[in-house]
Amino acid sequence: MYDYIVNMSLETHIAGSDDQLIAGLHFAGRNTASYITARQNVSFAPQTASNFKPSGSRLMRFSLADQQGWLDGGTVRLIFKLTNLKVTGTLQPVSDSPASLFRRMRVIANGSAVIEDIEEYSRVHQMFSELLPAQRRYNNIAEAWGGAFIASGIDSPVHPDPIESDGERTVVVHLMSSFLGQGKMIPLSMVPVILELELGELDDCFAGGDNQWEISRPRLVADVLQIDQSLQNSYASHLLSGKSLPISMTGIYSLKSAVPTGSSLYSFPIARGFTRLSTVYVSFWDGSGKYVSSFYSPLAGKVNTAENDDFEYHLTVGSDRYPQFSIDSHQERFYRLRLARQIAQGTDSVSIAPYAYRENKMILGLNLEKAPGASSHSGINTRSGSQLTLNLRNSGAATTCHVCLVYEQLLNISASGCEVLD
Repeated sequence: MYDYIVNMSLETHIAGSDDQLIAGLHFAGRNTASYITARQNVSFAPQTASNFKPSGSRLMRFSLADQQGWLDGGTVRLIFKLTNLKVTGTLQPVSDSPASLFRRMRVIANGSAVIEDIEEYSRVHQMFSELLPAQRRYNNIAEAWGGAFIASGIDSPVHPDPIESDGERTVVVHLMSSFLGQGKMIPLSMVPVILELELGELDDCFAGGDNQWEISRPRLVADVLQIDQSLQNSYASHLLSGKSLPISMTGIYSLKSAVPTGSSLYSFPIARGFTRLSTVYVSFWDGSGKYVSSFYSPLAGKVNTAENDDFEYHLTVGSDRYPQFSIDSHQERFYRLRLARQIAQGTDSVSIAPYAYRENKMILGLNLEKAPGASSHSGINTRSGSQLTLNLRNSGAATTCHVCLVYEQLLNISASGCEVLD
């Protein structure tokens, strides 16, 4: 009798569903876009200089503007020639991308609205590269440095090709930018953009010391669309009528702090607040290796036992604690990282081998959204007067703590200019 009731309940549910043609029986034409009249690959030259190095001109500034063009942000690449100035010895990259040559990136609209300002850009770029699947890193490194003929693994899908002494190579940089990667076309006539990149130090992303190099002939390349004049006029009329064009995107706030030597307890207060904070990433450096690519773990060189695995952490926002109990094991740290990347169901992966995560690739992640991946604006508000604090216990030999906060923001385009709401 019970089985019959369940059966009837399912049949009732099925009867209330609507039939739709499956894709194989649906012969309607695809959508067209005849209002796009042209697509051009354009180049933008720097405004500041033509040659750059840490001991000389360090700041690259590009102006992205067009009278009627719409920028496809996903196609933007920085291309330049990198010259090894050493008479003997190669330049051996230790990062996935030449983007790690830069310590800071800023994107500014209309001369004053700061859309992005990422400090420690070299480490942030490398960290998010480590969190990509191995196949994507494989392609990204091939596009950036080129790959050497060396056996690779899941956590090192490609070994970047060194640059010989007194040699040079043209490299391609896929800049990590929420603004350029948010998916919407960018109206350059309404949002004239300034992109600034500040170089780091000579040895930041190359093996060894006493490296000498120079960047020459940098340029930004991208695709710019032209649309039908009537559609262009409709966007202009929309803004002139007092309305706006909102572009939703994520923002990244990066900061670091020194960890007191020998301290078993450490709290890192973060003063800046956000209307919707989505995810927090934390990593450490112990002063050995390169700061750009070394992510220290307190379990480095130890056996993974409960006795050795005594590092723990949690976040507090006022009186609220995330998670409710401290994360106190190596395995839970990786689980929380997968939750932060929204891949806990096995839908994707990170290219960090289990052993590497225990040694020098430990990246902590904590998702603070109420409906991760299912809804926007579900993060927590840290602007209500409650301080965000990272609390650590037994961080081992760590000397530097790097925190990367991912939050939601909105670029509001109006006739009077651009406003960034975060």
